[in-house]
Amino acid sequence: MENHHLVVGRECEEQELYQEALIEYGKAVEAEPANPVPLLHRAALLAEVGQYAPALEDYTRALEIDPYESAAYNNRGDVYASLGRHEDAIADFTQALFLNSNDVDSYYNRGLSLAELGRMTQALEDLTAAIALDARHGGAYNNRGLVHVALGDYAGAVADFSKALEVRSGFACSFDHRGLAYEKLGDLRSAIQDYTDALAIAPHNADSLYHRACAYREAGETEKARSDFQLLLKVTDTKHPFVALARQKIKELESHSP
Repeated sequence: MENHHLVVGRECEEQELYQEALIEYGKAVEAEPANPVPLLHRAALLAEVGQYAPALEDYTRALEIDPYESAAYNNRGDVYASLGRHEDAIADFTQALFLNSNDVDSYYNRGLSLAELGRMTQALEDLTAAIALDARHGGAYNNRGLVHVALGDYAGAVADFSKALEVRSGFACSFDHRGLAYEKLGDLRSAIQDYTDALAIAPHNADSLYHRACAYREAGETEKARSDFQLLLKVTDTKHPFVALARQKIKELESHSP
């Protein structure tokens, strides 16, 4: 018979009653300390609400009970990555793949951590492996595009961002990323269109506003550039790094105006 507290905990979690769910999962752990399942449920919820240290403890306890649970290694690796401990994360993702060589998430997550450490060639290999297992993995295409940018392969980046937009429509970041890649290729018109498409999804996104303003300025459309910089200042938190840059760009536009 399934642990009653585990059942109630899942019901609470489905209703987004997270504190109540954690209490029930705790009772489930107490009732069955040698069962990794309640620990894994509590760990996943703790990670979801940003309580990474206790989540890490629960995943480690669960793996001590069952060291062959590949998903637990992947999930603990994800927590390590959230804490910026990418070497530890990579070790866990690697162990997950040793146990399950078809684990898309572990290839994807390891690719992200490798990229964070600047190991771009290895990151490219892992993201490509994730795509080979799931040809509609929008995140893998988007992040492989970013790796292509880091490696200076802007045409490859455009192709990946385009594929990301094909398999997961509505993601403003992929339009923005592709716009930057188009700029690197000298295609300002396509870049401006991508920033415009990104802003149609997220009208006040500071990155897209700044990038489009800079592209307009580069294209000689100074009034449109000024308008975007001014809108950015109006809708963006003053602590955002693009705010100071936008102010400087406006001053430069004014100093060059007749």
